Amino acid sequence: MSLFHCVSGFSIHGSNFVSNEITAKGATHDPDAQYKAPKCHEDTCTQLLSDIHNWIKEPEKETGILLLHGLAGAGKSCIARSTCEKADKAGLIGASFFFWRSTDDRNNAQKLFTTIVYQLAMKSDKLAECIAAAIEQNPRLLHDALLERQFQKLVYEPCCLIPREQLDVGVIVIDSLDECIDPAVQVRILQILAKAVRYDGFPLGFFITSRPEHHLQEVFDTKELIFATKLISLDCVPGVSQDIQTVLESGFVRILNNRKFRMALKSMPRPWSSPDIIKEL
Repeated sequence: MSLFHCVSGFSIHGSNFVSNEITAKGATHDPDAQYKAPKCHEDTCTQLLSDIHNWIKEPEKETGILLLHGLAGAGKSCIARSTCEKADKAGLIGASFFFWRSTDDRNNAQKLFTTIVYQLAMKSDKLAECIAAAIEQNPRLLHDALLERQFQKLVYEPCCLIPREQLDVGVIVIDSLDECIDPAVQVRILQILAKAVRYDGFPLGFFITSRPEHHLQEVFDTKELIFATKLISLDCVPGVSQDIQTVLESGFVRILNNRKFRMALKSMPRPWSSPDIIKEL
């Protein structure tokens, strides 16, 4: 059974599924997309991005989940996109899912694992065969409301069937978990992933970003997650103030060099804005 027959068309035992039914539009990192979602400025977060990438590259991770948390507007999604881009170039990205509260397909978990499964199948022929076999055995898995069973049969078991050294992917990125509108589902997702990574035979790691919500903090203090997760708080990352300054200075230079504003800003003193104003901002 061909990859596209099983995964893109989902024509199994006469039941027809199209990928749009089981994947969330716009939820994945797309390096070829015409609209480029914001990423980190090339001169910012360099050490943090390097640390994250080094964790992704580790074949035997001490913790299978790396969680980056920070307040709204701290740059978590930019870091997630930059991480996806770097991991994709290195051939290490398996899948990604960017939650977004304002979009129906992306503010809940109904298509989280099926979107991830679709990407995994497109990345690895070996995984595609294992996933297709599971779907052929039970096509209802694609629309299963029970997240635990969906993950077990379509992600966990297929990945465990393939030797780690033969797997072409290394990490799954889940951004803005807190944008999933049901806090109880957020907790379930974490518990599902923590259970998977505690097993030595599971080859994938999960990089997750979220706001430091109280209910998530509580679940990270439980026994099942505390040993499976490495936490990074953006509040504690050094150099954040300098990164903000770099972004502001770069933005002002870009405005000055824009032909639309060149004449209007011709009389503005240089540098614009002044270091004092940048510091105040």
